[in-house]
Order: sequence, then structure tokens, then C-alpha cells
Amino acid sequence: MSLLYEILKPIVKNIVKKKAHQEETYEEFVKTSLDIQAKFRLKLPRIKGYTFHDEMIGDYHCLVGRKLISCNEASGKSKKAVMYLVGGGERRWQMPSNSSMKRYMDTGCDLWIPLYPLYPNADVIDEIEMISETHRKMMETYHTEDIIWLGFSAGADLIMATGRYIVKGQINLAMPGLMIPVSPCNLTISDESFQRMKEIEKRDIMMFADSMKAYPDFYDHEHKYPGYIWGDARTDDYTGFPKIVMFFGGDEIFAAEAPEYEAAFIRSAVKDYRIIVKDGMFHAYPMFTFLKEGKLGEDEIIKIICSLWHNSVTDAHL
Repeated sequence: MSLLYEILKPIVKNIVKKKAHQEETYEEFVKTSLDIQAKFRLKLPRIKGYTFHDEMIGDYHCLVGRKLISCNEASGKSKKAVMYLVGGGERRWQMPSNSSMKRYMDTGCDLWIPLYPLYPNADVIDEIEMISETHRKMMETYHTEDIIWLGFSAGADLIMATGRYIVKGQINLAMPGLMIPVSPCNLTISDESFQRMKEIEKRDIMMFADSMKAYPDFYDHEHKYPGYIWGDARTDDYTGFPKIVMFFGGDEIFAAEAPEYEAAFIRSAVKDYRIIVKDGMFHAYPMFTFLKEGKLGEDEIIKIICSLWHNSVTDAHL
């Protein structure tokens, strides 16, 4: 562990974990969400040598960036793209840093960041449909196998939910060439996974296992959606999913579901998958690149992105 991480761990645990989902009611959850969203101001990133524009997907914004020198001269666009689904609990958009955006665009990919609709004024179907329409728009420019879905935390949840939505035939859409969900979470948790969460909870600096009991009421307050929307790794169907690399921190409670995801991928005959559980790491750790550990996690993701057009993900040198 880096010295900075060792210093920050007890501080983060004392500050973040104490405040983790302390909303006692759904009404408080809604109020907190709206308060957070009211502070957001949309602005295009300004990075020398890169260009960004706002691509409207229906009524929603999507930031699209590319490295100027990597553009195809005829089209002014790259031939590959990453759709970056931000985290933030589907209550806010936790945007990547400029340095991270540069690194993803330096792979030769355009970077699409959809500002998908948020709770409580929207719901999971609104989010899935916006993400699907963003992907459909991207397919007008890129071959589907040259599109990568990368998502962190809630963004990882939406990768998996959108994939399951396609699998169930709810929308006619081709899958991307690669999915990279980092720290996904399901709302339906098996007893076995919950017990593993309770053990991991002792090391988790951000979350409590018991929060999983509150999430279904917060995110599906009317209990109107079928289980596959929210995910249950024991029973979900991943038939037809593309290459997938899933990341967890070994010290986050969501890692408890890694064994069930692997069993599900095998059961669903997902041919090219990898589940990476990094010992000692925290929730969505590759986002936090000011730490050595986060930077190394981002390095792994960059290598996997680059490997898509050269080798299978299981052969990537990590």
C-alpha cells in the first residue's frame, strides 16, 4: 500500500462511512438527491490538444471528446470509442478528471460521457433507454465491435442492466465490443453473498452490508420492476454478452458477488470474461488516480482497452 493510502484510509472510513446512507426514509433520500443535483453546472471540459462538444441524445446531454491529432482526416472522428458511464449512485454525475479523460482519448478512442437521467425524477428504464440511444447514435459512426462500455459504480450497474435489458429482448440493439464494469452492485443479494459482505464490511472504508437492505426501497420504491432489471447474479442470464472484464476492490462489500458472477458467466456461456478482485483495494478504486493504487488500476483498464483490437482480453498483459 502507498503511504498516502495508508494515511487516508482511517480518515475516509471515519468521514465517509459514518455518513454512508444515513437517510432514514425514502423522502430523505429523495431530498438529498435533489439537493446534490441542484449544485451541478454543465460545462464542456477544456483540455489543450483535445476537443469536446455537447451531443444531445433526445432531451439529455452527452459530452463527446477526442484527441485532435488522432482524428481521421476524412471524417474528423476517430474509428473507435469509449462510452464512459459515470458513478454517483444514479443521484449525481461523478465526472472523471481531465487527466483520466486525456488518457482514455490517448488510446485513439473518442470519449462519450452520457449525462444519463438521475433519480428521483427519472428511473432505471429512463437511464437504460438513454444509454441505449447513445450507443445507437455511436453506431452511426463506429462499428459496434469498436465501441467499449466503461462504467464505475452506478455506471457499472447500468452497463449490466442495459446488457440484461438487451438479452431479454426489450430493445433491439447490438452489444458493444467490450464491457468494463468497475464495482457493480445488484439489488437482489443472495444469503451467501450477504454473509461474505458482512465479513468484507470490516475492511470496507465506505459502505455497510446492511445498506443493501435499504437500496431496493430507495431505487424501486414502488417495487414495479422485474428482478433482471436490478440484477441477481445467481439467476441472471448473460447469454450473448460480449467480452467483459469486471473489476472489484478486495476490500469493498460488492466483491462478495464475484463468485456468483463467475458462475453466471459460465452458466450463460460468456466466452471471454475476466473478473479482477484486487486485494486491499476499495470501491471503484481506478477512479481515484491521485493515489498510486488508483493510477495502477487505471493503467490496467487502459491496457485492456488497447488490447481489444489486438488480442482477446484474457491474453492482455496486466
